[in-house]
Amino acid sequence: MKKFNVVAASAVALSAALASGSALAHGTLAVTTANYNAASVLAGAGTITVPWGGVPTAVYTVTTLATGGTTSLEVNSRFTVTLPSGFSFASSPSVTVPGGTTTSIVSGGINSQTVTFSIGTAPIGVGGTLALAQVSVSGATALETPGATLQISMQSTNNAEVNNNDPQPVTPTNLVAASIPFAFTSDSGVSAVFVGGAGSNIDLTPPSLGTLFEIGGDTPTLDLGTVALTGSGSLAANGSTAIISTADTVTLTISGFFTGIASAFSAVPSTNCATEIAPGVATATAIGVGGGLDTDICIVASGTTLLQQNPSVTGGFTASYAPGTGVKDFLGSTVKNTADQITYAGGVPINVTDFLTGTDAGYQSLVRFTNGSSATNTLFAVAEPYTGGLPLVGSLGTIGAGMGTIFTEAQIGTATGLSLANSGQRATLTIIAIPGGQNVTGSGFLVNPGGVVDNIN
Repeated sequence: MKKFNVVAASAVALSAALASGSALAHGTLAVTTANYNAASVLAGAGTITVPWGGVPTAVYTVTTLATGGTTSLEVNSRFTVTLPSGFSFASSPSVTVPGGTTTSIVSGGINSQTVTFSIGTAPIGVGGTLALAQVSVSGATALETPGATLQISMQSTNNAEVNNNDPQPVTPTNLVAASIPFAFTSDSGVSAVFVGGAGSNIDLTPPSLGTLFEIGGDTPTLDLGTVALTGSGSLAANGSTAIISTADTVTLTISGFFTGIASAFSAVPSTNCATEIAPGVATATAIGVGGGLDTDICIVASGTTLLQQNPSVTGGFTASYAPGTGVKDFLGSTVKNTADQITYAGGVPINVTDFLTGTDAGYQSLVRFTNGSSATNTLFAVAEPYTGGLPLVGSLGTIGAGMGTIFTEAQIGTATGLSLANSGQRATLTIIAIPGGQNVTGSGFLVNPGGVVDNIN
């Protein structure tokens, strides 16, 4: 007897539906980001109120199938909301639905990452929406770090008609890329700007020889700029707009090259360092000061050490800010001022040697200087003994255009007062060439006993 294989029409439809993959997805999810103050979330131990019933929204919309067919969330179907990993509902969640439709929780909810609702009374057709209402959430510790980005998902399942199901959870990634928002984000609680100060050069000309700033005249004090913090408008843990107290204090650390800076202090903004708030600290690589939400950073040169420049190639100054003692309104971060720079003016410092030694056992310590520019240069030596103490500065005279010369350790000692008794005593040596220029160079070297140096111009 001949046998026939019969496949039910519904099975064919199911096979076609499964083969179509994402074409089955009929819901879309629109999210307006809930951005939290990380400091407030931290203070609340990761428990937050999500104001979905306010401005931020998470709305699932029933749409037509990609194939053009109509669809709906059927009565007795299931609708699941999933929070980010680690999150759980701390209060009973609910969704708003079109009039005539009811929902009830069938699984999950409080203490769970998910909640599943049953659709009752009436189906929700194309254009119908389900919006997550305000709810309390615990375990949101990921939002205690500024810069967090987290997502939620929603999914319709358990429909009698398979085409009405979402084959996978629906997230805002189903939307056009340019409009994809995250459900949850976090920031430090404040927005920061670093406005440059008065601007200055390091004056390499006599008599300061690079130890003072030039602002219409030599001065040891310079305004590095103002760091101002204002509330970012992010949400407090309770879902309201976070309040940043105007009485908050801040500690600021500014990275840079600060050799020659003796001290630092914070000052009232717009006073050009005239009104001090509090003393700070200065190292060769950083300045630290304390102040309020709007604070000037001021530095003071020793007036005895060649200052380091902070040219534009270093990218300006970066300030790290952190809340002062007892302040919990915001968390620390960094802000850059890329416009400001402090550069040498009036000359060029040339690092000649870090091993200028005293004459010993017949060896001679010499410095060769070449002026390959088209102008006469005035030279000053800045010697810093390894034993410490103030740098020793002295004039080495002038050198004509296109000329070269040799300076002995004794000549440098006479000019600066540097005394090196033997090869065990040494010093670093910088020569300031005024005005300097291309092909103006210097170098240090040792001559062995009996050696002869010919200087060729």
